[in-house]
Amino acid sequence: MKLTHWLNQTVIISRLTAVSGDKIAMTTVTACQGHLQPLDAERTGLIGGVYGKTYRIWVDTSVTIQDGDKLKDDDGNFYKVKKGGVTTRSFGSIDYKEILIEKTS
Repeated sequence: MKLTHWLNQTVIISRLTAVSGDKIAMTTVTACQGHLQPLDAERTGLIGGVYGKTYRIWVDTSVTIQDGDKLKDDDGNFYKVKKGGVTTRSFGSIDYKEILIEKTS
């Protein structure tokens, strides 16, 4: 069985890149399929007094994703990849990336 059987949501990955000189801007890197689930049913306090939810998304290992990247899902929700949140794992013959992300409101 492949990981693609569980991938049910499209996410767009954006990252800060140099535009010209010292200017940087968010640029769309790629879009990929993933499976998104909340880690907890309740909202938690994030840095700076902001409340949000922490989620976990699983994607294929071929997807290039880094700490600090921004994700946008099919419903228009935005998420940020947590520092140290990208982990490559395997389950039997299935290789995948598990990414911890935060959704703020």
